[in-house]
Amino acid sequence: MSEAILSVQNWNMFASSLIIDTCVRFGADTFFISPGYRDAPFIAALSKHQGTRLISCFDERAAAFQALGWAKAKRKPAVLLCTSGTAGANYLPAVIEAKTDHIPLLVITADRPFELVHANAQQVIDQRDLFGRFVKKSLDFPAPSPTLSAKAWVSYTKMLLELSVDRLSGPVHLNLPFHAPLDPIETENRPTEAHIIEAKEQLQALHWASEVSAESCWSSTLSRDFQDCLTRSKRGLLILGRLELSAAEKVVIRMLRDKLQWPVFADVGSGLKYESSLEIPEPSIPSARRLLDSYAPDMVLHIGKRLVTRHLDDVLNRLKDFNYWVLTEEENVQDPYHLSSRRQYRPDWQVLESCAKAFKGHLIKENGNFSKLALQLAKIEGPEFHFGNVANSLRKLSQGPIFLGNSTAIRAFDSWCFGSSQAHEMQANRGVSGIEGLLATTIGLSLASRKLWTLVVGDISLLHDLNSVISLAQSEAKVIVVLVNNLGGRIFESLPVQAYPWVKDPLISTPHALNFQGIAAMARLPYSACKSQAEFEAAYSLSTAKGESCIIECQQGAEADLNYLRALRALEFIHE
Repeated sequence: MSEAILSVQNWNMFASSLIIDTCVRFGADTFFISPGYRDAPFIAALSKHQGTRLISCFDERAAAFQALGWAKAKRKPAVLLCTSGTAGANYLPAVIEAKTDHIPLLVITADRPFELVHANAQQVIDQRDLFGRFVKKSLDFPAPSPTLSAKAWVSYTKMLLELSVDRLSGPVHLNLPFHAPLDPIETENRPTEAHIIEAKEQLQALHWASEVSAESCWSSTLSRDFQDCLTRSKRGLLILGRLELSAAEKVVIRMLRDKLQWPVFADVGSGLKYESSLEIPEPSIPSARRLLDSYAPDMVLHIGKRLVTRHLDDVLNRLKDFNYWVLTEEENVQDPYHLSSRRQYRPDWQVLESCAKAFKGHLIKENGNFSKLALQLAKIEGPEFHFGNVANSLRKLSQGPIFLGNSTAIRAFDSWCFGSSQAHEMQANRGVSGIEGLLATTIGLSLASRKLWTLVVGDISLLHDLNSVISLAQSEAKVIVVLVNNLGGRIFESLPVQAYPWVKDPLISTPHALNFQGIAAMARLPYSACKSQAEFEAAYSLSTAKGESCIIECQQGAEADLNYLRALRALEFIHE
């Protein structure tokens, strides 16, 4: 084990270096830092540690989403650092997403010492338990002083790091007050040689909790019951929700899907969408919904997290007398209708593999109907350039990973793309499906993976994250921003509130007449605008060839998506 790197100029830097060295030994070596002065001792200690990667972020909200993206890619905690006061409060949206979607973060908030917290001092709030139930644990460390116990500081930091990745990962919070001096000056009262030796011994003796197998192991009774349900089923339906799978687990899912030969709906976050010729159209489209209702599956097997769409839940709620198995790592109920037939368990991959190998599927004639419907839907063109055109072009052209914004962006890929094609790596913030921090998250993913990413985002979402446009221009990250500007929050055009324009406009749909050319110019990012699918494909192909960050603005009419959706809904399909 390498020797500990400690800063000993004063107690603040010494205490900070204990935390930093513990993080680096754990593998949490990337720190996202926002400006301030109260965190200066920590920044000084970071600057002296050669084993760290420092990302400067002038906006805390964007910093937190960058850290979220980095942790998504690395599956280990990113470390956030900010000054005191309201700075840490700006982390909250990303912390909530991390807690809900099980992304590990270590959030460090610098603080004033206790005697100033309730004394009307400047830039101070009570930061204890700042993030409430949205962190797995929050600890308030004491202000560093000669009574500091290196053993305790290292032990508690280790505890937080291990907790952040324990089975259901998530964010943890460390609140760290500092007395003056905040500058990297050498003080007379500083750590002694005995303090330094004790700290180094503690750090070099660190042992991390070995990975305890979190795999589920079903009883023989449950395994037989599951296998019997599969065997008895005549009309099964396979639903693949969002999944984070190992290569071996993907092999099992594919084997099970191909052996069952059931109609399958794969969520865009499953990593398996577009692969199978058995994939069915999403039932928000009336012809698909009618076909699925008439198919009336006698068994539904849902593997993974919740779907982007709620419409399959609606279909299940109308079914009678069917076996409903939900296999997920989630602790929450994954069924908004709370169906009495639901049986929810953590998946046992060995049982799934043995079932896949043993299963003898049979021809399901309705599969032909689903395939024919998908072919007919794929031929439908909207009267003008719409979000579905962008999604289908990216399916064809993109060779790298794609991050999908929420609202219409993710639904265009999930519901408006028909037929099989090459699989794509796709990510999204679906913990709470917020529209903020989407570019920031993609920057973090690119920093961690060192790949060129494509972000697909709507205009309102990007307006929520304009600071990140500046960050992108200053970052090592490489992101092609595909911005669909349809002049407002157009997802609401497809909802029942569309019939009540006096409610919808302007307070829900937030219409505007902006374009983003000036934003790109301010950030000095390459920019192009397109008004047709052909123009977009040309601009995107050129951008991927260059491999540099840029903004491609797809300028679309306010009703373009609504008109395309009307065309899809108008299809009359006669099934056999």
